[in-house]
Amino acid sequence: MNDRNHHHTHGELRVRDLRELHSPAEPALTAAPAELTRWVASHAFRLADLGPGTDMEGPLDDLEPLRDLVGGARVVALGESSHQIREFGLLRHRILRFLIEHLGFTVYAMEYGAAEGRDVDAWVQGGPGDIDGLLAPACGRAQDDSADSHGRPVRGLGQPAECRDTLRWLRRHNAGAPQPVRFVGCDIPMAGGSLAPVLEPVASYLAATDPGALRFVNTALEISEPIAGGTVMVPVHARLGLDPAAQDRLTTALARLLGRFTDLREIYTERSGRTAYETALSDVRAAVTTDQAQRAMAEALAGAPDGLAFAARERYLADTLLEFLERSGPGTRVVLVGHNAHIQRAANRADGPLAAVTMGNLLSRALGTDYVPLALTGNGGETVENVPDRDHPLGMRWARATTPEAVPDSVEALFAGVPGEPALVDARALRAYARHHALPEPVRTRLDTAFIEIPVLEAFDGVICVPDTTLTADLPR
Repeated sequence: MNDRNHHHTHGELRVRDLRELHSPAEPALTAAPAELTRWVASHAFRLADLGPGTDMEGPLDDLEPLRDLVGGARVVALGESSHQIREFGLLRHRILRFLIEHLGFTVYAMEYGAAEGRDVDAWVQGGPGDIDGLLAPACGRAQDDSADSHGRPVRGLGQPAECRDTLRWLRRHNAGAPQPVRFVGCDIPMAGGSLAPVLEPVASYLAATDPGALRFVNTALEISEPIAGGTVMVPVHARLGLDPAAQDRLTTALARLLGRFTDLREIYTERSGRTAYETALSDVRAAVTTDQAQRAMAEALAGAPDGLAFAARERYLADTLLEFLERSGPGTRVVLVGHNAHIQRAANRADGPLAAVTMGNLLSRALGTDYVPLALTGNGGETVENVPDRDHPLGMRWARATTPEAVPDSVEALFAGVPGEPALVDARALRAYARHHALPEPVRTRLDTAFIEIPVLEAFDGVICVPDTTLTADLPR
């Protein structure tokens, strides 16, 4: 048997590393277009250095070019080519400050669980507790002394030190602000690792609203919790060995629960009020989406990736934010933080391993020019390598890796002339220049240690490239 294959009771692991799903393709160019590289070098806006001792409370004059790039957009998305990168966290902190202090943005939204985000929002509004207890990564620290407001142990990915520092700043800002900034999570619970953070609040809601529906919640928790973990990778590995009938029972229970919520909308709303109903419905949808995401990933690891099946999580990410905007008053403006692969405006190939539609694609369809995505990427230094590990509490390990050299047809290769400091390029202006002069546009960008194919200058309105990236302080050397 090939050593990449491992048989399970009810499934077969054919892909040990998700990077195997990204079939490498030879670059379309042998060198980056010199004319575009020169254009970037002469038109890029140099941003403040992010080295040791960076003053995160310092002046923001270098970010003034964002004023024209952002315009009157309601949602500005800030991406990253890899999670857990120190400089991306610092840069997003500074940009968040600029957008709040100078452009009047009112909401900080993240690729973070919508249900868990309610506790974070309460904290940045001045509530009790400690942000490390809510968001510090579980690995490498004691877990039994930290819990959320419902008393549930905090497990999982958490958020890196730089993000937690940003939230501390936001709490200080809100303490003296006439209009405090809200925090909103948009994602499924625990990076797809567990249904409990959404189903437990749903159970509390149903106990007072419709106790007869609790059987669906109990069935779902009975099946899903024994295989839950810190990220989606833990239940995904477990599903390869889980009886298909049990998986179908889980999916059926969640479908019946969602049907109950939608069919009895008026009754539920009369009994609980509109806000409580909408919150519980969002949690049910999150549970359904998490089940779909786990199934899609398990199918991918079994060697049958389906880019269309990955769309469920992207739909939930987008709809959660759009529904928040619908409920919010005029003047609401959102800073949205997520991976470049989520915020990109461009769709992916339907026959590939990535979601065919992305959160950014759906937001762009709904909001048009009111959605402005900005990619953050890097050249040089180190990055994160996600290494699948079935024995790890998260189902994977983060490893340090040298940032690969930029391939010639990537957007990163165009920043060769600005190696010493972070640089911002207006992707719309670069695209117009390239098309006017019939020059080849970049067709790749970084994703951790790999490069993915997307029409970069259509996918993002701006690109910021950071030289010599390092990993967050949370990751041990």
